[in-house]
Amino acid sequence: MCAAGCDFTTIQAAIDDADTPDGAIIEVTDPIHTEAGIVVNKDVTIRGLGADNTIVQAHDTPGEAPERVFLVKKGATVFFEKITIRHGKPSLQDEGGGGIMNYGTLTLKNCVVGSNTANDGAGIYNRGALTLVNSTVSNNTADGIAPPGYECGSGGGIKSSDGTLALVNSTVSSNKAEGGRGKGGGVHVSCNCTAVFTNSTISGNGADRHGGGVSIMGTLHLTNCTISNNMSAKKGGGVYVRGRLDYVNTIIANNRGGGDCAIGGPGGYKGKGAIGTNRYNLVEDGSCSPEISGDPMLGPRADNGGDTLTHALLPGSPAIDVIPAGECPVGTDQRGRSRLQGAACDLGAFELQVDE
Repeated sequence: MCAAGCDFTTIQAAIDDADTPDGAIIEVTDPIHTEAGIVVNKDVTIRGLGADNTIVQAHDTPGEAPERVFLVKKGATVFFEKITIRHGKPSLQDEGGGGIMNYGTLTLKNCVVGSNTANDGAGIYNRGALTLVNSTVSNNTADGIAPPGYECGSGGGIKSSDGTLALVNSTVSSNKAEGGRGKGGGVHVSCNCTAVFTNSTISGNGADRHGGGVSIMGTLHLTNCTISNNMSAKKGGGVYVRGRLDYVNTIIANNRGGGDCAIGGPGGYKGKGAIGTNRYNLVEDGSCSPEISGDPMLGPRADNGGDTLTHALLPGSPAIDVIPAGECPVGTDQRGRSRLQGAACDLGAFELQVDE
């Protein structure tokens, strides 16, 4: 699929063609392809030449698009691979999903979702089954602008209101949840969602209310994650727990506004957040009952190898060699480097190598 000289000039035409079967691969070869409101209603893979080399955008300018980039319909099993999805904005103010609205089963591999805008779920709004692998969600803004009563502003990077959400070896960074109800600058896990983050980094996000990095109303399981440098105006600069948090081998540090990790809710019939599984975690300010507190000595978010940006552990960090070898559930770190560098493994998404 390309502007000229290919079978199709638009992604929508390639999807809709009667000769495009379920399971087809649609290859996008344009360096920058502008097309808004693409509806994916069959099982396809949409593949580029690399996120740096293939951009699918709804408009040349952020915030000016007539529609979001992609809508994935219920019942469709879809893969996006090696593309950047940017500059989307829903046509209706009260809708979410500036880059992607997902009702189906969607997997992103080696993708970037960036610079999209929506009322909520600005990068991706999920109501199905969503998995991100080796991908980045960054610089999206949930602006909370909608008709009265519909303002939300939650999930600057990702909002998952239903179904399941999985992040694997991925980074969610520099997203914003704005407006008076803005929760989950990086990710908002709603009441009906179960989310699992593994070897992933949540960094540099901000919320005008709770949960600068992550806001949890449903259930979130964290394994070997790093949540750092996020900010909220009220509670939970890193993580706000109103649902349930299970976490192991994770670092939550250097977050601002309302503590690194905050438990929300008044209790009683209105409910209160809860911590379930809790092993081998470091939370800098000691909130959410970790085994270790204090400065983990993280480097800045940077290209430390691999497909996504990470926070390196600096030499001498108390997060190094904390996890006994028999309790390292993930064999590699976020970069794909070996976890076991001796008798024990490190906390967080980054494993310090013997040659670093």
